[in-house]
Amino acid sequence: MKQSKTMITSKPHLLWTFLAMVVLSFTTTAQESTWTIDPSHSAINFDIPYFKVGTIKGVFDRYTGSFTEENERITALNITIETASVNTNQKDRDKHLRSDDFFSAEVHPEIHFKSTGIENTGDGTYTITGDFTMTGITKSIVLKGVDKGSFIHPRFKTTNKFITVTGQINRDDFKVGANYAPAKMALGSEVGLIAEIHLIQDK
Repeated sequence: MKQSKTMITSKPHLLWTFLAMVVLSFTTTAQESTWTIDPSHSAINFDIPYFKVGTIKGVFDRYTGSFTEENERITALNITIETASVNTNQKDRDKHLRSDDFFSAEVHPEIHFKSTGIENTGDGTYTITGDFTMTGITKSIVLKGVDKGSFIHPRFKTTNKFITVTGQINRDDFKVGANYAPAKMALGSEVGLIAEIHLIQDK
């Protein structure tokens, strides 16, 4: 039985379509990359008004996290902070911050941020929306991100990137200090966040 001309010509067409889909799939996968935070060259800082005229500054010393990049744009980020690693350079105050008066670090040992949407707003700038969880409470917050660029380390041959993430959270939303009456007088509600993040691209 003879094959029709339509059937003969359709097979090469289907073959080329299949090959194109395979190539497209491979290209898309190759353009996606994951970057892991290097804590030794990063810093997660915060500041809070103190009696309306001063500022208390601090850091979190222990954290992990990763970013996802696709087509040279950040598409996702996930950060976990160890609550008990809060450090304001004063031991007694840090011990108090870990207590139930503030962070309740034993009950809620981790602080999380997971992006739910990232908008590229310009050359290396982003608006980052995500779920922020602290003291067991989760709220949606909006952060700003700036991709400062990447480089290849001359010794380790790793691909590195620096990103700054900034924003504010309201501590009252997470009941931080709600169990300590003097906090209402001494501390402001808005806490500034400044994270200088060093990333290393996963191989």
